[in-house]
Amino acid sequence: MIRFAFLLAGLVLAASAPAFAQSPGAPARAAAVPAAVPADEPVPRAERAKARQDCLAEHVALSGDDLRAAMRDCIQAKFPGVQLYARDGVTRDGKPTAVATRAACKEEVDGRSLTGSTRTAALVACFNAKRPDLAQRAECRKEARGKGLDGDDLRKAVDSCAREARS
Repeated sequence: MIRFAFLLAGLVLAASAPAFAQSPGAPARAAAVPAAVPADEPVPRAERAKARQDCLAEHVALSGDDLRAAMRDCIQAKFPGVQLYARDGVTRDGKPTAVATRAACKEEVDGRSLTGSTRTAALVACFNAKRPDLAQRAECRKEARGKGLDGDDLRKAVDSCAREARS
């Protein structure tokens, strides 16, 4: 009961806070200026995190695949002008997704009636030709794991290796 009272009091104060800020005697507040956003990040992290919290609060009763789908739709609805997720086999930046690429390569290789190690080699070569960026990241990941890295260190090493390969 006490938690409910505090929650209700917080909501009342939060709802009335803009009214206090707009009073004639209050100093004018500076408009919030978003931080510089990297080119690969269409929406700042803080805004995405806030949207994620809001969407999770809206869909608290869901779980599993239902929650995943509802969250994806909710967050995308909060940022309508930006494609946040891959859809229809195409990534945000217009490249085919890894899943779509693997499926296309599988169809190509199946048409040649290959088996065993020759089939595997053909699948790898096809994927590497269609998505060299992902092939490079896989190679970087393999090298980093060979050095015994994991977790955050692994991610940083793969990112820097892939960045070096692009330039």
